Amino acid sequence: MENHKKSIKTSYIWRILLFSFFLTLSVPVFSQSLYEIQFSASGVKYKGFLVYFNEEDAYMRVAYTFNDVYNVVNIDYTSNSGQEDGYNYFVMQGKNPKFITKNSGSRVNQQSYNPDHFVWVWDKNTKGEKPFVTDDPNFSEESLKRVDSYKELKVSELTDEYLHQFYWDNEKEYLAFQNMRDNELDSHVAQEHYDNNTTQQQNQEANYGAAKMHLVMLVNSSIGDIGASCETDSRNITKEFEDIASALKVDFRKYEVKGSSFTKTNAMQVLNGLNPGSNDIVVFYYSGHGFRWSDQTDAYPQMDIRASPYTKLTAETTLSVSSVYNLLDKKGARLNIVITDCCNSDIGINKMTETSFLAGRSYQTPHIEKLQKLFLATKGNLIVTSSSAGQVSWSNSVNGGFFTLSFLQAFHEEISYLKTQEPSWENILKKSHANTVNKTDTGCRNCTTQNPVYYTKISKR
Repeated sequence: MENHKKSIKTSYIWRILLFSFFLTLSVPVFSQSLYEIQFSASGVKYKGFLVYFNEEDAYMRVAYTFNDVYNVVNIDYTSNSGQEDGYNYFVMQGKNPKFITKNSGSRVNQQSYNPDHFVWVWDKNTKGEKPFVTDDPNFSEESLKRVDSYKELKVSELTDEYLHQFYWDNEKEYLAFQNMRDNELDSHVAQEHYDNNTTQQQNQEANYGAAKMHLVMLVNSSIGDIGASCETDSRNITKEFEDIASALKVDFRKYEVKGSSFTKTNAMQVLNGLNPGSNDIVVFYYSGHGFRWSDQTDAYPQMDIRASPYTKLTAETTLSVSSVYNLLDKKGARLNIVITDCCNSDIGINKMTETSFLAGRSYQTPHIEKLQKLFLATKGNLIVTSSSAGQVSWSNSVNGGFFTLSFLQAFHEEISYLKTQEPSWENILKKSHANTVNKTDTGCRNCTTQNPVYYTKISKR
């Protein structure tokens, strides 16, 4: 098999390689999902179009001309990130290269393609540098080369001409990008934006009725060990559901118990006083310490409602996740969502780690119809907690809870224009589970496995 890309075999392992570049690399910020990476090898120029959802779900279309023939190859990517001695690393490893264009030449002389791998390393003092690329799976130092360019793509840049560099016009991904682009551009036209929103709200209320979203936040932001992580969770979840309510044109109401007000008395006052309508949505979110009683059989943990570890642990300072679920179920809202990010193990086990993940939340313009299907066209209950019985839940101050980050990644992926399947809460929870396991099993060197537990009873209304 002829290969136009240089392949170097070496005994170096990629983890050792990283430390030779500590002071020259910087952090890639995956706050969006679409990137262009251009690089060169053996006189051939390559242009990559990267679609990034999360550590386990990304792909790149690579376009290049070789022997006067235009080629496009699809490469799947998984990512690993971590921290060593104050330095962070992020590695995207390619696999399963597949030609999208016709592979020219006879069967014997057809091209092969070694998948490309990308490497970033950074600390707080390094910024602005481009990543390295190599097609050597061992990441030998001599095979690494800076990419020519690396940039985040704006939706407005996804013209038909640009997309045709990587996709046939009958591919479902091409049509999804067109749809996403056209809706994004329309939303920037003020009068059309107003008219579309007015029409959307009228049609939505005609189809689903008027609804409110109630967000109950119980967050232990004052506790010394994990308070910063809980505060990160609080910001991320609040912003998320505020944006969802805004996109759906539904009234949004937030009830928050945290900081100096973080007590069981205040939590129960909010929960008991909640009075949702029959078409409303109730979301309960908890971030803090969790535990299990020694004789507990319930799969879901106890929430530790103490702002200080010196406060005695009693029935007055704990609240079970299942009791919140059962209480909300009796309130009569159309859709109840209970999410908790806490340990589900013995009392006193810490869940903090220094391992940091890139916030690859892949949030382009959300598909409004998918949001409607998830929040307005469904009824029932959902409960999920971040770890199984006997397990701790991991977090850090930068990303917050690993499960919360994984849940948001899965949610954003599900409502994206780039996913063409029917959206469902079951898909989101399965993907959240897989993302969380990946972070604790492969992305965090000192973490133990974390398996979220969930139950859904949701149907179409």
